[in-house]
Amino acid sequence: MSLRFSLVVMQLAILSHPAMADTAQEDFAKWWRQFRTAVAARDSRAVALGVQFPLNWENGPIREIPSEAELAQHFDRYFNKEIAQKVAGNTPERLPNGIYSITWKARGNEYSIYFKPLGSGGFALDGLSEGPP
Repeated sequence: MSLRFSLVVMQLAILSHPAMADTAQEDFAKWWRQFRTAVAARDSRAVALGVQFPLNWENGPIREIPSEAELAQHFDRYFNKEIAQKVAGNTPERLPNGIYSITWKARGNEYSIYFKPLGSGGFALDGLSEGPP
């Protein structure tokens, strides 16, 4: 491969990267509106789309959500008032690895809820972590 060809390929990759990022952000924004609506409506089936169970869910004594059925049965325990308000009132931040998150501090801990990209251009809930700030 010639040096000139390599430079052209690198330039194309650099030029196309912002467009790919814009598309991913648009895809996420669309998905986020649907996810936010599903949480507000307590639609556990829509919230669980694309989720791999068991799902890490560190919130006090809760460590995971074992199954979609468990999420449906105890939705208000997992998406309690605080977490539902964080989903309703925030826009996740995109991390360099393509995962989105919302982070907040409460009760002396830091909490983050994560959303991961799926290969199909969609996204899925990827867990909640709890730890020292």
